[in-house]
Amino acid sequence: MITRPRTILAALLLAGVALGPRCATTSRTHPAASEPSTLAPSALPAPAAPAPLVQASSSSDPFRSSVRPVLSTRCAPCHEPGGKMYARLPFDDPQVVSANSTAMLRRLKGDDRAALERWVTGLAAATPSR
Repeated sequence: MITRPRTILAALLLAGVALGPRCATTSRTHPAASEPSTLAPSALPAPAAPAPLVQASSSSDPFRSSVRPVLSTRCAPCHEPGGKMYARLPFDDPQVVSANSTAMLRRLKGDDRAALERWVTGLAAATPSR
């Protein structure tokens, strides 16, 4: 019987999932590797919590915390790295966004527009008038 490579791969992956972490952590040279675990499942240490995806510095930067997520959702893939408009208008650069904010506000609506307006207003307030 001829077995397709995908079928073999799928069977190996399912076997790995069924065996769980025991397969990866068991060592042939470790004497306790062959002994069954005496810890109850509730006595096992809880897995470490994943690190937050947002860096602490981004919470102090309104562009990174409120404007950038909107632009990466609404203006991708064209204005993101690798996009066809990224070379001319990279929307991960706050200076480019502030210089083109009027045109961008025409394209955004609702909360997305409000986030960009708040950021632009904050820039105007932070810039001393001459």
